[in-house]
Amino acid sequence: MIPFTTEHALFRLESLGFSFEDECIKKAVEHIESLLLSKTLPEGNEKSVDFPIFVELIAATWIRRFTNSNLSANTVAEKWARIISKAFNKQVYSHEDYLNCFENEFQTKPRSGRLVDFVSFYQLSLLADMLDEKTENRMLDHVLSHPDGIYYVYENNLFAPPNFQSKDASRYIGVAELILRYRCGKDKIKHIFDWLWQNQDSDGMWDMGSAAKDGVFFPLSDRWNLENRVSDCTFRIRKILADRCYCGHDCSRCITFVATKHDDNSMRQMSQEFYRSAFGMDISMNKFNCYGGRTENKFELCHECPFTKCCKQQGIDFCADCAKYPCEKIALYESKHVNKSNQM
Repeated sequence: MIPFTTEHALFRLESLGFSFEDECIKKAVEHIESLLLSKTLPEGNEKSVDFPIFVELIAATWIRRFTNSNLSANTVAEKWARIISKAFNKQVYSHEDYLNCFENEFQTKPRSGRLVDFVSFYQLSLLADMLDEKTENRMLDHVLSHPDGIYYVYENNLFAPPNFQSKDASRYIGVAELILRYRCGKDKIKHIFDWLWQNQDSDGMWDMGSAAKDGVFFPLSDRWNLENRVSDCTFRIRKILADRCYCGHDCSRCITFVATKHDDNSMRQMSQEFYRSAFGMDISMNKFNCYGGRTENKFELCHECPFTKCCKQQGIDFCADCAKYPCEKIALYESKHVNKSNQM
């Protein structure tokens, strides 16, 4: 595989927020593409007949983690997309179809376990945005029910969350981060979202403990004292739970939303007081229930939100995606309401 130090560095840079716009990532992608084209590694290849296929897979995966415009990597992704599409063509996974299509694409049968079974970090990273919706749904259902988890990510039952303060918990969060790269991913991992909400503290933060430190995903800060650790853990988890409404408001940080998730009346009172003091509105506490602005069970004031109405008319996901943003009407509403919202 790509030398451990290289792959370790890529994971680290990605977790710190580096992107293809950064010069170090562009240079890394250029280097990895040379490995992809040669199907060899500087330290030499393993003797197995399918090792060049594995090198190609790893290299294409890492390129596509940062950019989906690389022709060499996309060619590899298209091969794997055809294999997986064939394997799930009959609603449920057909290993026979998988093996046959693999042989058609690569002119050899898979020999090593990392290719015989596709439920791995590499294939799943590579295939994001490459499958039609039907195939994507079927594949993710298969992946999540895989008894051995996801190879190179979390190799355990994916419906049995680990101890929250552990390295295993960090790996389990990695499952969510991987699945969320797919369009329908959010609907597949509600059990992971529930686990995260259950481990939120009373201040709306998360602490995975010092045991979660792995030198890759944690720490994000230079020093990992308690304050920085909580900040790092919360930052990573909030990116997973982020539930952007049409206006750009993050529902997962809204006090009304969090109060609903925890059924916490003290937080409902906080939200009630916010609307009373900010807008002079006296709303009964039993109305402070919201499961997100994009759901039917949203806070009553969100039903008439002009952002929602306009975005649906324009066929866009966020107000900020509009060429006219910010128009006068929205700018006024935004200044009065959204920028003064009751977020944690």
